[in-house]
Amino acid sequence: MVRQSPKSAPFMYQNNTIQDARNCEKDVFNALKHNTLAIGYLGIAEMCQALFGKNHVHDADVHAFALSVVKRINKYAAEASERNNLNFSCYATPAEGLCRTALIGLRNQYGIIENVTSHEYLTNSHHVPVWEKVSIQQKLECEAPFCKYPTGGCITYVELDSTFVKNTKAVEDIIDYAFKVLDIPYLAFNFPIDSCLDCGYQGEFNDKCPQCGSENIQQLRRVTGYLTTDYRNFNDGKQREVLDREQHSKYTPQINQGSNES
Repeated sequence: MVRQSPKSAPFMYQNNTIQDARNCEKDVFNALKHNTLAIGYLGIAEMCQALFGKNHVHDADVHAFALSVVKRINKYAAEASERNNLNFSCYATPAEGLCRTALIGLRNQYGIIENVTSHEYLTNSHHVPVWEKVSIQQKLECEAPFCKYPTGGCITYVELDSTFVKNTKAVEDIIDYAFKVLDIPYLAFNFPIDSCLDCGYQGEFNDKCPQCGSENIQQLRRVTGYLTTDYRNFNDGKQREVLDREQHSKYTPQINQGSNES
């Protein structure tokens, strides 16, 4: 990568959008040294399933092993930074395309293994698999210990039904619990935002508008880190992941801020 010619991306290097870009003549090292070089990981859940026959959600020993893997990636990134005088980081990547590409590669090598390669995607970083029927509190507590190690970035989210988000006190309790008790750095709430582009109806619906029957609809979901577009514009793996998601609010009686017990 450092041997790449600055002519490969003239906008960045001619317009100095990266520090020291104008000092790049034969290669891009002088600019690249300022950037974050992420060592991303995904599929922690599938790794655990393959090794132990269960993922890290319901077993403390498996969870500890999964955490040790992420700690090692973090440590390696720090060692690489020191060794190369560059800014390497551990990154909890959603792997928008790789979640599907890597899945296909694993299937070709190992075939279909239940909850390892049986879905159409690999699970985002260290996340609880989207098909797990867990409460908001369980999901937050499972993922929270991982969050301090992906120094290149991570996200923790919970899936809510459209009515739950109207309970502002419950939403505030979740935020307080995640930030004040569990020290989660980046929290997001996912809930359906469906709109009919013909009659303007908004609500939670499937393939067509329940009011006018139109199929000219937009269905916004947080597919990766941002609400960017209709989820059907993403690859087959991410689309399937969205459809497989359990709403954690369905399994949540309340958030107990005074305890780390599920």
